[in-house]
Amino acid sequence: MMTFHVWFFPFFHFHPFFMLVSLFLYFLPAFLARNKSNFTAVLLVDLFLGWTFIGWIVALIMALSSDPPRQIAAPMPSAAPPPQPAATTFFCTACGKPCVVNARFCSSCGAALPATQR
Repeated sequence: MMTFHVWFFPFFHFHPFFMLVSLFLYFLPAFLARNKSNFTAVLLVDLFLGWTFIGWIVALIMALSSDPPRQIAAPMPSAAPPPQPAATTFFCTACGKPCVVNARFCSSCGAALPATQR
């Protein structure tokens, strides 16, 4: 009669399903840390030290620890000045005095104003 030990352990050690479950459990810390900033560190600790139980526990703790909050840099002020409201006056090109928009002649010197500023 075959004992439980002889029948169970060869099946348990070499069955493909057991191998897949074992690999998943071995790399469980890396799987849990896949979206974290310390993924590479967890993967390396798990890969090289995971075969020791303490190394696997360290990798699991690293994977389950929370990420520090990311600091978002304040937006830099733009080099361009903010837009100014539409001007109601402009300066005469002849005398430099302010003139009303849409005027044909300067009110100070009487010079004809360019059509582009009307």
